[in-house]
Amino acid sequence: MFNEEYEHLLKKSIKVAPDWLKEDVESIVEKEPSAGISYLISELFHTYTFGIRHILSARHLTSEWSQISRERLNIIDNNIDIIVALYHEAKKRNKRII
Repeated sequence: MFNEEYEHLLKKSIKVAPDWLKEDVESIVEKEPSAGISYLISELFHTYTFGIRHILSARHLTSEWSQISRERLNIIDNNIDIIVALYHEAKKRNKRII
């Protein structure tokens, strides 16, 4: 019973996952169709960790990107199961296209 409940909650969680997360997962899988889940998570972290976007945001005297990236990194950290499920769905869709 526990496994069925987990699957049910995971499906619901995927439906309400943020659009940016779904789009990021989909784009990474499209770019590297043979890459694994560890590569996907690495790319997600790389996208939102400190980088040029933070510098440009600070240059324009706004901290908006810093706030957004912190929130998104927090979501990524706390929802690995959802990211794995989104990865598997993206892989299935990518195989159908090819």
